[in-house]
Amino acid sequence: MFLYHGNRPLIFSSVNPLARRGSSPLFLLLLGFTLLSSPLSAQVQLGRIVGQLRVTRGDFPPHSILVELQLHGSAIASVYADDQGRFGFYNLEANPYHVVINDPAFRGVDELANVNPIVSSFNMVQIHLDPRDDVKRAPASNRIGGSNPHLVDPADYNRRFPKNAVKEFDRGVQADRDGKRDDAIEHYQKAVKIAPAFYMAHNNLGSDYLSKSDFSAARNEFQQAIQLNQSDGAAYFNLSNVCTLTGELPQAQLYLDQGMQRQPDSALGHFLQGTLDIRLGKLPQAEGALRQAIQLDPMMAQPRLQLVNLLLQQGRKGDAVAQLHDFVGAFPESPFSGKAKDLLKRLQGQPPDSQPVSK
Repeated sequence: MFLYHGNRPLIFSSVNPLARRGSSPLFLLLLGFTLLSSPLSAQVQLGRIVGQLRVTRGDFPPHSILVELQLHGSAIASVYADDQGRFGFYNLEANPYHVVINDPAFRGVDELANVNPIVSSFNMVQIHLDPRDDVKRAPASNRIGGSNPHLVDPADYNRRFPKNAVKEFDRGVQADRDGKRDDAIEHYQKAVKIAPAFYMAHNNLGSDYLSKSDFSAARNEFQQAIQLNQSDGAAYFNLSNVCTLTGELPQAQLYLDQGMQRQPDSALGHFLQGTLDIRLGKLPQAEGALRQAIQLDPMMAQPRLQLVNLLLQQGRKGDAVAQLHDFVGAFPESPFSGKAKDLLKRLQGQPPDSQPVSK
């Protein structure tokens, strides 16, 4: 079972979320299944393009960035990148497409993306945005930050909480970014001591406790975050995750339902639902939830790995191979990339490069 344990996207932050790319290792327990012989799945004839925007200097602008997909010089689709710079185009036939960005804050971008579903159904595009020298940049304090941009506005918590508490909170966020978990806990503890109603600090503190497997302390912090702010799904998702990890499945479903009521399009929420459904033996529902999570956030690694786990459990070797191909192509720097490549080789009858992870 691949459980969400230690990687913390529900960390609130006053900094640009694109700068927070590091994450703690997650459990990858999908190599212990007996693989059954089965034919490879039918050839997929449609592909997709998934992209990641990065700014070469400074922060993202306060406005959303429009990404356009062109074919033979004409626009055929357009989407806005999310607050972490991610976007995607789906159900594409084999063609040479162009990913185009004409944003007034950046120099123009025209990136070729050759889609050939027979070779691979997945195309990853990394785009670096070069700010225009003649454009005045908005100050960082005016930008929305954090994993939930509709909830956490730095100007808001600067108004609501004492400066000393905000300073400790920001130090905790920086310590998290630097991988100094114990230092982060100390700063968040100081923040909530100064301002007991600082719900973002309670949530981050709970996330750090969860990463250390201190489930009781994590549960307490998430419950306090919910009591202080019942409008956002973040703490509900975190609390559901704690309950799943501790085997309290009915409570996990209860908190997850409440979180999904508040954020029905949350990729994390659908991933947690898929994980919970696997634990409950609801495998068709689990697959639907995991595929929905991937659709909502193509750059989130966990649902892809959990889906591989599920497919292997069902003996669907061909489908698992396709998912692993997508994963190693999209996440070459993931801490699980090596094990995923080894599993892919074993499924294809090739000797692995390293020892598998034991279940």
